[in-house]
Amino acid sequence: MGVRFVLRAFEGKKPGTEIEFAFEQARIVLGRGAAADVRIPHRTVSEFHATVQLRGDAWQLADASSTNGTKLNGQALSGDRARRLRDGDSIELGAYVLSFHTGVLVPEPPSAERTAELARRLLRDAYAARSEPIAAPRVCVVSGAATGTTLELGPARAIVGSARSCNLVVSDAAVAAEHAELVRDRDGVLIRRLDDNVIEVAGQPLRSRRLRDGDEFSLGETRFLFEEPAQVAIDALKNEPDVPVSVVTRAEAAAPAAPELPAPAPSAAVQEYAEPGRSDADMLIYALAAIVLVASTLGLMLLMQSQ
Repeated sequence: MGVRFVLRAFEGKKPGTEIEFAFEQARIVLGRGAAADVRIPHRTVSEFHATVQLRGDAWQLADASSTNGTKLNGQALSGDRARRLRDGDSIELGAYVLSFHTGVLVPEPPSAERTAELARRLLRDAYAARSEPIAAPRVCVVSGAATGTTLELGPARAIVGSARSCNLVVSDAAVAAEHAELVRDRDGVLIRRLDDNVIEVAGQPLRSRRLRDGDEFSLGETRFLFEEPAQVAIDALKNEPDVPVSVVTRAEAAAPAAPELPAPAPSAAVQEYAEPGRSDADMLIYALAAIVLVASTLGLMLLMQSQ
């Protein structure tokens, strides 16, 4: 039997999406880093935040000198001293709360792909909370007749091939009518060949493959690039400092804010109208000079007539 964590994020008193992690192992790492079993991509959570470990017949929780500390049922853990965990206990890490459950049947151990996909789901929820949704994973055609074509991947199965009925149509004599399928599931995105068609990933013919951000694959003479924007955002968090939970909300801490770019300098034409005071003064000077010139000319003419 194993254990289960039910994770929730909170904005004020409003609970966010629940995500479950189940394990059948004696030591579980909680944190923001890639090595964490429960990976929480959030700046109020330290890279290596806390551990849950089975000692004898008891589960214990210990903080790992995290920035914001760890709370068990609302009480902060002191130092690296471990506290006993019981079924139903509440664990607080930064802006997140996990409920802990024992005696859980785990049909299959969690894979690294599933852990990564759960982290991406958490990040998408956080970005959605700040009204900046992250684009879905996508496949881009980078060479061949369909260069520039992009297919965003939803929960439904997507077919790539030369037939007009395909989700991504590729006009390539070496591509079958239905050449391959892309499946987005709880472990990420899987590419799988249909029939005996050939898929090459990094130059190697494969039957199927879990795609990672930046992977390139080929069908016939056409080359594709797989992009996972949520993973890019998670990777960007790696070098970001922790943020005190008392001064930041869940949405604000999810990822670094986009840098503010300096406003472009106005062009010469814009500057001509951007400083009306100086232009008006110039016009006044020109008008006065013209009046003086006209008056001088008239005076000279009158003087000559009087003689």
